[in-house]
Amino acid sequence: MFWWELHQKEIKMSENIHKIWGERRRILLTDKAEIDLLYLKKDSFCSTHKHAYKLNKFVVVSGKVKIETEHGTSILEKNDSLIVRPPQIHRFFVLEDSVMIELAYTEHTKIDTNDIIRFKQGGRIINGEEMTEDEMRKKGLLEL
Repeated sequence: MFWWELHQKEIKMSENIHKIWGERRRILLTDKAEIDLLYLKKDSFCSTHKHAYKLNKFVVVSGKVKIETEHGTSILEKNDSLIVRPPQIHRFFVLEDSVMIELAYTEHTKIDTNDIIRFKQGGRIINGEEMTEDEMRKKGLLEL
């Protein structure tokens, strides 16, 4: 989809969605693309996951984020970007409080907001160790 076609589509904005790693603000949703503004908290990470059809492009606006894929690890800082093609397994770690744009789009199908297969839940780094959201709840580190 070309950018000049986007103005012809209905743009659906969302409220901020709170996640273990920060907040997600959906700023665009069309039949072929979704663009999210992510407000990321230091020492947190998203789920380890993949998409069947969605291609993700991550662009760091501020801060520092590490993105792991099955092909390697990249450290992104301001204005750096990385493309993750389906069905690559990937996740991000937040090295500094950060703002990142996530652009997801499909080439041959309509976008499906449920196009995600999770392998490990997201969480936070506590005392140098990864703890998933559920592990944190079990230890009383998060409210139920």
